[in-house]
Amino acid sequence: MASAFEKLTKILALEKEQGYRNRAVIGGLDRFAAFWRQEALQEAAESADLVEEIAALLRGYPALGDRRAREEAIERILSRVGQKRPRGPEAPPRQAGEPKAPPPRREEVAEAREVRPRERLGLDSPVTALVGIGPRQAAKLARLGVRTIRDLLYLFPRRYNDFSSLKTINQLRYGEEVTIIGTIWETKTRETRKGVTLVTSIIADGTGTIQATWFNQPHLAKSLRPGRQIVLSGKVDEYLGRLVFQSPEWEPLEAELIHTARLVPVYPLTKGISARWLRRLMKRTVDYWSKRSPDHLPAQVRRRAGLVDLETALSQIHFPDDKESLAQARRRLCFDEFFLIQLGVLRQRHIWRSQPGKAINIDEGLLRSFVESLPFRLTKAQERVLREIVDDLRKPQPMSRLLQGDVGSGKTVVATAAMLLTVASGYQAVMMAPTEILAEQHYKTITELLQVIGDKGHIPYPLTPNIRLLTGSMKPSEKEEIRRQIASGEADIIIGTHALIQEGVEFKNLG
Repeated sequence: MASAFEKLTKILALEKEQGYRNRAVIGGLDRFAAFWRQEALQEAAESADLVEEIAALLRGYPALGDRRAREEAIERILSRVGQKRPRGPEAPPRQAGEPKAPPPRREEVAEAREVRPRERLGLDSPVTALVGIGPRQAAKLARLGVRTIRDLLYLFPRRYNDFSSLKTINQLRYGEEVTIIGTIWETKTRETRKGVTLVTSIIADGTGTIQATWFNQPHLAKSLRPGRQIVLSGKVDEYLGRLVFQSPEWEPLEAELIHTARLVPVYPLTKGISARWLRRLMKRTVDYWSKRSPDHLPAQVRRRAGLVDLETALSQIHFPDDKESLAQARRRLCFDEFFLIQLGVLRQRHIWRSQPGKAINIDEGLLRSFVESLPFRLTKAQERVLREIVDDLRKPQPMSRLLQGDVGSGKTVVATAAMLLTVASGYQAVMMAPTEILAEQHYKTITELLQVIGDKGHIPYPLTPNIRLLTGSMKPSEKEEIRRQIASGEADIIIGTHALIQEGVEFKNLG
């Protein structure tokens, strides 16, 4: 078992790797100081002064404001630890005939390889290229929509368990989700009458003890050895009047914590994939591949929009340091989604506008006559958008425009003016409504508007435009006659529902 000084050395090395952010252990080095001091004094009571000095340096670490001061503090602590850290005895030379040391286990080799995937891989490589993912695991991941490394990076958690609240055992309350650090006193295994295997451990932290129980996981008895320091996260339950943990998450104290003592990601699962297995896979993948994901947003755009870089966003959406970091990651990834949607819309608009259209010959006199024949005056907004639409109709590119307004704001009269100008130029015009009721309402309104200008003699035709209504509920004979008029060009303005785009409807000269 590693000594207190060896554990501290590993933790300080991790703190250096993480950029001196005081996150190498849950709660920070200052809170860890109390646990370490107690253990170190038990191991090396003769070096009490050295232990107290190191503990004081750990407690004062968060107060150091800049990175340089924290870096110097870590080096100072490491130098003090080096004064006490025991050296292992040198291995004696191997005698003739003595068997060689056994080679490392396959599990150890695989774990080392998983840390650094091969450089020749890319984000679009299949997940089977990752160490530890074979065809069977890949088939299970495929059920989650994951087939490539990129798919795995973008398999986001559906929620998070907040295990960031660190408490001592004497502070625990029933029903709260918390994290504790403690030492295993004892671990027992037994079977119930129904054949359920129970693994029960007693954990102590200096302020009290608590029992934790796991069901049908007999292999845990080998890992939960007495004397081992662990981190435990879960919901505090009650049994026979005592506070207990039922199937909590746990990790060794010296390990990098991904299942406990933080905002723990909860991913969608499928049969054959456990939460812990997928979380470990995601951690390895995110740590390596988030750094190799090209960021399509230039730095100046990110600064202007207040967005984090893509590497940070991917890392924090999977394993957030805190809720603020999670919010920043979500904001960046939401921006990316909307940005790509906008690019798609602009691309479609570019394709649409690049197609040849029909330039409409605008009759300004007819437009003026129509506006003057209305029983009301157009608003400034109606006049503005009508002029913009007229300008678009003159162009040889297809018009793509959204006319937005409240109910009764006058959208129909603007559309009617545009259709009248189109018909006057020798083309047909169409208005499609989502319901038959609305289509009939438009048919009645537009017919009345154009009848007024026709009665006043402002339309330069023998008759007013031929307006027809086409809906799905009409009799087959009626629909057939209207289709004939549309195809022959007799119908100038056609109003209807989705029946307008069904098979059998062909326009002679649609504008």
